[in-house]
Amino acid sequence: MKCYKIENNIMVKTEETFQPNTVCVCSPKELEKEDFKVAVHTIDECSRSGFAKFEAYDGYDFILLNIIDNNEQYLTKRTGIYIMPQMLVFVSEEPCNAINDVIFAFTNNKASKLNIISILYAFFNSLTMSDSEKIEKLEEEIFNLEQLVMDDYSNKDMIKKFTGIRKKLMFYKKYYEQLLDVAKNIEANANNILPMGSARYFKMFTDRVDRLNRSILNLRDYINQVGEAYQSQVDIGINKIMKLFTVIAAVFLPLNLLVGWYGMNFKYMPELQWEYGYPCVSGLAILIVLICILIFKKKKIL
Repeated sequence: MKCYKIENNIMVKTEETFQPNTVCVCSPKELEKEDFKVAVHTIDECSRSGFAKFEAYDGYDFILLNIIDNNEQYLTKRTGIYIMPQMLVFVSEEPCNAINDVIFAFTNNKASKLNIISILYAFFNSLTMSDSEKIEKLEEEIFNLEQLVMDDYSNKDMIKKFTGIRKKLMFYKKYYEQLLDVAKNIEANANNILPMGSARYFKMFTDRVDRLNRSILNLRDYINQVGEAYQSQVDIGINKIMKLFTVIAAVFLPLNLLVGWYGMNFKYMPELQWEYGYPCVSGLAILIVLICILIFKKKKIL
């Protein structure tokens, strides 16, 4: 367990645990060994996978988040947060980059009026710090996919690309929805943990996450439109193939009639004994094919 005390607007490492104006970082097992007066089941939940949530208890708020780790994009780490009037406790089974970055920032640089709430806000703020750039990259990826659909819809990797982008969008949608839900509960301040006036910072964070979430929803609509365009291109390609088969069948249908007629082999068919019977029938077949092709050309079917 690592604990940091707020002194002179900077965080200083301390051996004292769970003291006023301290921020502690620990694992669920480390927290179980301490005399930390919180609901026991909340500690267990920090090590189990599940949905994000916010719960208010007597004297503290408890938050569970699934945080994106910077080094493992599209993978999350389970993190619990205990918010008390003068104490903040982060609980994570494995080291979390988002927590470590905030601790590093405030242990190496002084901040104006540093307190528990400003550290908590900085932590939440870091969770979406570079997400606007990520969304722009996703938008560019969808745009490039749209161009590929128009140019070469028969690309074998097309379905894989669509599926990959949709998974990313669904991942971010769930991620922002959990942040939005938790941030709104913090902003509501039902437990009166936040000092007067500090809720406005989380209102700013809530608005930002809401904008990011709406951007993801817009991109989801965009990728669905691209998917519909791709399906239309595939349908057009299939229709072209079916039209070609239909033309071939229509050309050979009169020839089948001709073959069936002369395949009857009646005894008194004059053409069977005629010297020019075969060339004549062959010429007739060619003529039928040419006439059919001219008709299809005139009707702009070919």
